[in-house]
Amino acid sequence: MQRAVVSLCFLAATAAAQSNTVPGLDGKLDVVNNFTYQGRRGAAYPNGEIGAAMLNTMCNPGTVNIPWYAAWDDGNPMGENHPKFGFLMVRVANDKIEQISDRSFCKHAFTSTNGSGTCGTCISPGTGQLMGVHCSDTYGVGNNADRNWLGPADEINPWLGTWSRTGSYFDVGDAGTGTVDGIKSLSTTGYDSVKYRVTMREVDLTTAGAQYFYGIHLVHEGEALANRWDNLASRGCTPTWNGSTWTFPNSAVGQVYGSILQHWTGATLNSNSNGSDDGRFFVAVKTTALGGGVYHYEYAVHNADNSRGAATFSVPIDAAATASNFTFRDIDQNALNNWTAARVGNEIVFSAPPGNALRWNTIYNFGFNANVVPSVGICELDQALPGAGALSVTVTTKVPSGLPGADFALVGQGCGDCTASFYEIANFDLANRKMKLTYAGGGYSVADSTANFVAPTGGNLSQTDDDQDIYNLGFSLPYPGGTTTQVRICSNGFVSPAGDNGTTYTPSSSAFLSGNARWAACWRDLTPSGANNVYAQTVSGIAYITWQNVPNYSQTGSANTFQVQLHPNGDVHVIWQAMSATGSAALVGWTPGAASDPGPRDLSADITSGFTVCADDSLALAMAPSARPILNTTVNLQITNLPASSLGGVMVFSPTEIPGGIDLGFLNMAGCFGYQLPDILGSFFAAPPPSVNWPFTVPNDNGLVGQTTMFQGLMIAPGFTGSGFLTTNGVRFLYGLL
Repeated sequence: MQRAVVSLCFLAATAAAQSNTVPGLDGKLDVVNNFTYQGRRGAAYPNGEIGAAMLNTMCNPGTVNIPWYAAWDDGNPMGENHPKFGFLMVRVANDKIEQISDRSFCKHAFTSTNGSGTCGTCISPGTGQLMGVHCSDTYGVGNNADRNWLGPADEINPWLGTWSRTGSYFDVGDAGTGTVDGIKSLSTTGYDSVKYRVTMREVDLTTAGAQYFYGIHLVHEGEALANRWDNLASRGCTPTWNGSTWTFPNSAVGQVYGSILQHWTGATLNSNSNGSDDGRFFVAVKTTALGGGVYHYEYAVHNADNSRGAATFSVPIDAAATASNFTFRDIDQNALNNWTAARVGNEIVFSAPPGNALRWNTIYNFGFNANVVPSVGICELDQALPGAGALSVTVTTKVPSGLPGADFALVGQGCGDCTASFYEIANFDLANRKMKLTYAGGGYSVADSTANFVAPTGGNLSQTDDDQDIYNLGFSLPYPGGTTTQVRICSNGFVSPAGDNGTTYTPSSSAFLSGNARWAACWRDLTPSGANNVYAQTVSGIAYITWQNVPNYSQTGSANTFQVQLHPNGDVHVIWQAMSATGSAALVGWTPGAASDPGPRDLSADITSGFTVCADDSLALAMAPSARPILNTTVNLQITNLPASSLGGVMVFSPTEIPGGIDLGFLNMAGCFGYQLPDILGSFFAAPPPSVNWPFTVPNDNGLVGQTTMFQGLMIAPGFTGSGFLTTNGVRFLYGLL
């Protein structure tokens, strides 16, 4: 089903796949973090616009080097081959997810520092023009905000990862008047602090009760689609206006891979590409019963990496149904270029005007009401530009077709998740408090401490600004991830049991988590000297590391006194006395290093209530089906995130769902929930980590059409609950003919 808006010149396009896949090439967007305000323009708050940028770390888990040639590397013909990064911000509010950033310019990477990171030990290629196998590189906020390396998204083919510098924005300059010669003519002189950065209206950042998420899309030449699952990453933040500037501290929603649409809780999300010829569209949908048999259908469509874009979005509708209340939203404020909606036969069709196709790294919204119950069906996106491949891309979603389609839904959440790190980064508020990290089971239980501060009687390390010393403990100290007989003590308020974390004075969650193991008692810019110094001594088998009246950098009269106590049984006490409330933000916490981000805590409250961290990061058990439960087909229920202790389990299923689930704490399964009655227990099956498939054959019985069954895995995995059992999330099957 094609609309006339699609040009017949598609038929003249080559039918051959335009693949430039390089075997073994695989880039990973390892870290997305530090969404940071760069400036504002326009009317007074809240009616202006702001510019922002963010940090990213990329690494190479593949088997070949990744080209990383700078765009203006002395005319090097390889200068067009380097990673590119697209940025966006979305808001979830009023049961919709909407892109609130503009289609900002993309970062062109220009050199790789080739350090080691979470992809492993770097095999250095000996040049910054390549990212070596297992190597890592971080582009900080200032780097990603630099307009000398930001160019238009439209110049990049996101599917092939290609870009041409001749005739590009860099070549001809912002005014477009430079000579087309492949030589850089761009000058950013005169730019305001917002232009071409991630740009948002302030009013969109002030929606009451909203959630906000920022993301990055890594694009580079030659990566196969199968390796791109970790090229899209996003995380949550909380926009905050303090009267003169904006901050965006991370929320509790940590980094996840895949389309940013997954943050729309309760939505159904599916995707498809134009075969091997062009990239992916992600379609998320929510349906809401309005009463009287009428339902609202709300769609968000994310063009991830489809180079040709979309000119129409259409869904089937039952012949006897009526549709009304059509809505559309794009990312500009121009009502004259909005898509139009109409019923065309048995379809609802949204059509783009010239110049406003749905382009890559962009999300548009579509909605309508229809008096028909939602079922599973196919939406279609007609390609906006000519090119190889099909004229349209189809994606499974929910539609008002009236046909008995099979469907499934994920219900609730599994248990077994545990993080290995914790931290707070904020203005310091723990003066005269005490914290104990009790070592047990390879992890820590964190709570208030009853230990007393012990004034140092010797062991002055005579540290100066940004200094570090290695101290021999005199005993073997166990900690999550290892044991040590010596520690590194940094003047800036942290202690490292293994590996060098340097002496940096600027704390950040990304540096904290991606580095080596450390206890951060008060990581901030401190300046010890003279009598106001750092001390280390072991007394009666306990090591005491003390910062005694150490001032903040360049703040006369400020003083910080705190102590880390290390016990031979692995327990760690942190005791704060008088602390400066001024100065830079401080980071407090523990990490074993190379860890995932659990999001910041409020330690002033959390150490009173108590919490635990594990030896290693682990994710909650998750279960998802391989396909929809169509009659006479076999569906695999895949259970993932199985921990190393996993032995096996049984599948529990029932036609009776328990709304909201029942807390299984009374069965000594803290944090686990049951989402259906235990009517049927399947046979025991082995479940070695990290995942297992449980096949289910859907009977060829028409009486099942429209019926539902809830499934949930009950797994044996000692070490997480008192009973040794864990549960997955629930999966609800709705049986159908198609």
